[in-house]
Amino acid sequence: MRAILVVLLFVLLGSACGSPGYTYVKSSKNKTYFKVPAGWHKIDDEALTKLLSGDPDSATAQAQKRLVWTVAYDAAKEPSVLHLTGLPSDDPVVLAMVRPLSQAEQGQVSLDALRNLGGTVTADAREAAAQQGSADESFEWLRDQVLRPGHGLRGVREVYNTSPNPVSGLLTTDRTVLASDDGRLYLFVIRCSAHCYRTRASELDAIARSFTVRNRP
Repeated sequence: MRAILVVLLFVLLGSACGSPGYTYVKSSKNKTYFKVPAGWHKIDDEALTKLLSGDPDSATAQAQKRLVWTVAYDAAKEPSVLHLTGLPSDDPVVLAMVRPLSQAEQGQVSLDALRNLGGTVTADAREAAAQQGSADESFEWLRDQVLRPGHGLRGVREVYNTSPNPVSGLLTTDRTVLASDDGRLYLFVIRCSAHCYRTRASELDAIARSFTVRNRP
């Protein structure tokens, strides 16, 4: 009996050690944390900076590097910064960013402004886009949640479908945006095809909910 128990113990330990696990990502300076599955790969920092700020050696890129924290992870076997902007894929990709808000931006921050950050999603914004002939008719709301974590933070989590072009299929974007009273913007985005998001909903929801800002006085 003792031998059987020992064998079972080793089997259980082996199963636990073989579990997928997570990579925990943090910016201690910005008190920002999240997790991604351990099998996901970090996207090259220089390529990410070039995508967001242009030539890494430019004054703009150097200023961004000092003031803005960005990091991205890709579930694809061959990670690429292009997956952040390319057509819908069945391999999810995530982007996290923390940046200061200018005084003008701080005066304009509202929940709808946060919703429309990076996309035209609110009814008013979509109506204005429709009048200009640029509205995406495939747009679908999946989630619109107001976040009030306290400690001077407020924001939204939104999930929606769009179609980059008629033949690409639907893209699902899961975006969490928070603004702080001390003038910082916190952004966390997950994107993949609508099929990917639907079939991996629990996993991707856990990743989105792991995004945490410990904005303590």
